[in-house]
Amino acid sequence: MIYNLKCIHDAGFRLTFFSPKGDALDQFKRDIAGWDGTEFIEAPSHSLYLLLQSLRHVLRSKTFSLIHSQGLQIGTITAAADFFRRIPHLITLHDVIIPGQNDFGKWGWLKQKAAAFVTRRASCIIPVSRDCEENHYAYFPSWKQGPVQVKPILNGIDVNRIQQTRSVFASDRQPNLRKLLGIGNEIVLGGFFGRFMPQKGFDIVLQALAILAEQGYSSRFHLMATVDNTGYRSETLQAAAANPKVAAMVHFLDAVPNITPFLLQTDAVIMPSRWEACPLLPMEAMAAGTPVIGSDCIGLREVLRETPSLVFPAGNAEELAKKIVVLIENTPAIKATAEQFAATAAERFDVKTAAGQLLDIYKSVLI
Repeated sequence: MIYNLKCIHDAGFRLTFFSPKGDALDQFKRDIAGWDGTEFIEAPSHSLYLLLQSLRHVLRSKTFSLIHSQGLQIGTITAAADFFRRIPHLITLHDVIIPGQNDFGKWGWLKQKAAAFVTRRASCIIPVSRDCEENHYAYFPSWKQGPVQVKPILNGIDVNRIQQTRSVFASDRQPNLRKLLGIGNEIVLGGFFGRFMPQKGFDIVLQALAILAEQGYSSRFHLMATVDNTGYRSETLQAAAANPKVAAMVHFLDAVPNITPFLLQTDAVIMPSRWEACPLLPMEAMAAGTPVIGSDCIGLREVLRETPSLVFPAGNAEELAKKIVVLIENTPAIKATAEQFAATAAERFDVKTAAGQLLDIYKSVLI
C-alpha cells in the first residue's frame, strides 16, 4: 500500500484510510506521516458486523470519489456497505485462498456465494499476480461474466530506496552483520526475513539445517532470521533451540524497517513458503543483487520464474538442504550471477510500473 498509494497521492488524490485500531495502524500512520491531506478513521472493533456498520456510517456521513479495499474480506464487507450507493469500488487481492488454511470456514459455501454476489458489483478487482487471479477464479468463476472487471497488477518495490541504500552501504559498511553475529567471511550466511506463521515455512528451514548438520556443514553455513512480536515468536524460538546442532547455526535479530543493509550482507535469502500471493522480499533481494533460494509454491514461483534463483519443491526440507549445499559449494559464482541480474530485477519489479497501472484504473473508473 505504501509503495503504490504514494504514487496515487503524488498524482493529486487525497486519501482517507479506514481501519480497525491497533499497532499495525499506528505503524502505518508513522510510515506515511509526510503525506499531505491524509485522514484516518479508526473503526472501534475487528468484528466483521461492526466493521460493516461503521463503514455504512462513514459512507453516509462523507463524500468519496472512489473506494479502494485491501483484501478480499474487507472488500466483500465494503461491497456490501456500498451496494446501493454504487461509489466506484476497487478491491485488491493480497492473498490466495488455500483449502483448510484461509478458506471460508464454517458455512463456507454460503459465505462464498454471498461474497461472489456482492463483489461482482465492484468496479474492478485487482489480483496482485496471475497466480492470485487464477486461484480466485476457482472460487469465483462468476467474476468472468462481469459486470466487475478483473485486472491483475503485479506487486512492485521501491527500487530507488534499494539503490540509494546500496550507494550509502558501499561507502559505509554498517551495520557489520558478520561482526554482530560473530562469524567470519569463510562461513556462508543465509537470511530468513519472513514472519514465523506456518505459511512462511520456517519449520522447513529448521529441518533443512538439521540435515546439513548431519552432513557436516554446520561449520560452513549460518542462518540469521529477523524476529518481531507477531505470532509464533515463542514457538519458533523454542523449536530452533530444541536441537543444539541447529541452534548453533541460527542467530535471531530484531526486525528493521529497511531490510536492504541485511540483504547486502547476506549470501542468499531463504524463502521456503508454502504459499504466497506475490511476495516483495524476493523482488527486493534480486534488485539488491542477492541470490534467492525459494520454493515453487503458488505466487512465489511466478516471481522467481526466469530468474537465476535456486528453486526447490515447496515443503521439501531435503531439497532445500540440497540447494543450500549448492550455494555453499558455489557461493562466488552464484553471487556474481545474482549481481549481474540486479539491473534486470530492478526494471522488472519497479513499483512505478504497478503504480502507473493502478493510477490508470483509478482514472478509468472515475470517468
